[in-house]
Amino acid sequence: MLRVTIGIPTFNEEDNICNFLKSLVAAIPKDFIISEVIISDDSSDKTPEIVDEFIHNSSLNIKVMHHSYRRGAAAAWKEIFEKSIGDIIILCDADLIVGKNCIRELVYSIQGKIGLCASNPTPVQIEGLVGRASTFISNWLRSVRKNRLSQYTTMGRALSIRSDIAKKITIPTDIIAIDLYLQCKVLEQEIEVLYNDNAVVYFRPANSMSDFTSQVIRAINGHKQIRDYVAKFKIDLSPSVALAEIIRNIIFNPLGAISLVVCCALVPFYKFKLQDINSAKWHTAESTKSIDYKQFKFCSYF
Repeated sequence: MLRVTIGIPTFNEEDNICNFLKSLVAAIPKDFIISEVIISDDSSDKTPEIVDEFIHNSSLNIKVMHHSYRRGAAAAWKEIFEKSIGDIIILCDADLIVGKNCIRELVYSIQGKIGLCASNPTPVQIEGLVGRASTFISNWLRSVRKNRLSQYTTMGRALSIRSDIAKKITIPTDIIAIDLYLQCKVLEQEIEVLYNDNAVVYFRPANSMSDFTSQVIRAINGHKQIRDYVAKFKIDLSPSVALAEIIRNIIFNPLGAISLVVCCALVPFYKFKLQDINSAKWHTAESTKSIDYKQFKFCSYF
């Protein structure tokens, strides 16, 4: 039987870590054995204490590796890769709700030539202008991922990777788009990457202009950082596919498209309110935190 490690990088997740862990437990198939859950934590809030309390009431083998300073997500991924004893590693952000079939889909997708499987991040609890704009982007990205392999295939919110592949990869701590970097390093080993639309995780989209601006600039800077890798593996999204999916999503969601145009027009103004925009450890989104797990527990999502 395959050994599975679940790795979770955390930074000040006190508002959502308990909800995430509850959803994770509920999503683990009864016929699965999870070897370990590794939490690589840089928090300065109550996240470690909340996790410790959860551990006392859980049968999962949860290991918390707490650090007293912020190292960044790349360092957390590196630590998880190094410490893992599983055959397959599942990486998850801590501000998610894990869909009921996600773990099974991510594990069973790793077979044959497939070494990395990307999940389907699905927005929920959408509110206001910014929420609609963020959701439009998310839905467009989903339609692009379903179309073909591109630089938008792998999203760091949740993914699975073969452990032997992961242990060969060292992610530089200054990398912003660590999910895309990981995808490129897997392709470099001549291993295939897959997007699984059925491996669903739910997230709350940005609902403030500061968070929206942060995510837009971060995406732009991250892709610029490793554009040579993208060119090397010829995974640039073709303009025809990008345009076709934009049009299709505009037809499906015109209000979201209008919201996106308005929010993008405001980005230059809000950009000046952010600091250290070229750092991999800059602005942490607040409006994406704290999804209501109870809403999921008793509805069709879960």
